Amino acid sequence: MKGGNTVIQTQSDSKPKIIWLNAIFLLGTPVLTLVLIPWYAWTHGITWAQVLAATSLWFLTGMGITAGYHRLFSHRSYKATAPVRLALAILGAATWQNSVITWCAGHRYHHRDVDTDGDPYNAKRGLLWSHIGWILVEGTRHNMLDNVDDLWKDPICAWQHKFYLPISIAFNVGVVWFLGWATGEYLGMALIAGLLRVVLVHHFTFTINSLAHFWGHQRWSTSNTSRDNWFISLLSFGEGYHNYHHAFQTDYRNGPIWYNYDPSKWLIWSMNRLGLARDLRWTHADVVLRKRYEDRCATFSKWLDEKKDRLRSEKHEVLDSLQTRAVFAQDRLEEALDELRAARRAWADLRKEQSQLMALERRAIKRAYRHRVRVVKASMREWETLLADTMALHSAALASA
Repeated sequence: MKGGNTVIQTQSDSKPKIIWLNAIFLLGTPVLTLVLIPWYAWTHGITWAQVLAATSLWFLTGMGITAGYHRLFSHRSYKATAPVRLALAILGAATWQNSVITWCAGHRYHHRDVDTDGDPYNAKRGLLWSHIGWILVEGTRHNMLDNVDDLWKDPICAWQHKFYLPISIAFNVGVVWFLGWATGEYLGMALIAGLLRVVLVHHFTFTINSLAHFWGHQRWSTSNTSRDNWFISLLSFGEGYHNYHHAFQTDYRNGPIWYNYDPSKWLIWSMNRLGLARDLRWTHADVVLRKRYEDRCATFSKWLDEKKDRLRSEKHEVLDSLQTRAVFAQDRLEEALDELRAARRAWADLRKEQSQLMALERRAIKRAYRHRVRVVKASMREWETLLADTMALHSAALASA
């Protein structure tokens, strides 16, 4: 059935129904992990083979979620060959996080209605709810699958959705059994590469819905609760740059800077170089920086509207000077942004030309574009510093009034 329940459960509705299978599994597996892993480590010891197997499966199945469920299927940030789609669909199923169609439907609702009652894992309902509570009960848009028509048309996604449970069981039992057979450590592999790995993948993934909406920086947008957090990216293969992702959802990179820890983007880029992925979508620097500029303008304007009626009426020379400098800095920044956009368009137009005689000109325009990026970043740092100083001085003036 492609559709589902169309009733949106809100906080004011009656007490939601517990999904007992989810509750038993998601609450029982951590308890078993806390009991059995220390017991096994004490009585048998943990081998390097078990650690290596668990780490490898953590990486592979985690990529099934990040590069597969999330960036490929949910956001269509790139296209992939059928073998790659099949592999990522199977690896995603192995994480026990539901079928690709069900997972993507919920995630698309999250982005469309973030921080509202229409958001399945609404962070404004609390850390526990956004981390795991929404999975344990029939909450917002439970079983609604009316926003994934494109996935139903993909035979791989439709097949994986239909046979999700057999695929999950076959992978987790079969692979773990094979590792146990290969090493002669059946119980150890079942506990370390099986149970422990599944629990870690679950909760590392869940931190994106919870911690990444409570802990970190909002460099790109303050319109929702999403945050950028490099530490969470270490646990989730780059998904921790969540504020950037919410601002630019179709970008195949969550960490846009080359040194941002985002192995998912490196995998996608590598697959592109190997001919396994194509049509990678990314947001140009001028668009990213203009978005940040517009968000800061809106934030400052809102702050000023809230404070202006309370400001002291007498002359404040330092404050007036700061505001004047901020206006001039804003004018320079807007000019730099316009020049950066023009440079990017010139570079894009010239890249379409195939003539070898224009190679030097292409390199010159590319260098000019990168120079404009640096100019805009420097201008933005100056402007943001002046805004921060102005706001701090306003607050001091109010405190002394």
